Amino acid sequence: MNWEIIWTTLGIGIVGLFLLPLYMVLLIALEKAKTKIHLEFIATANTIEKKVKFDESLERLFEEGENL
Repeated sequence: MNWEIIWTTLGIGIVGLFLLPLYMVLLIALEKAKTKIHLEFIATANTIEKKVKFDESLERLFEEGENL
């Protein structure tokens, strides 16, 4: 039986168990940051879209007023 391979595998497994939570925390933080950026972008785009629609409505109102 090759004890070096067994101890190496066991050591790598134990280190992996200690590092796995750290990597999971980093992954969750990264996803949270991406989600926040996407939500801010959508909110900004929605605000701009509302402003553009309002501006277009004003333009149409004045155009229709001139034609009357």
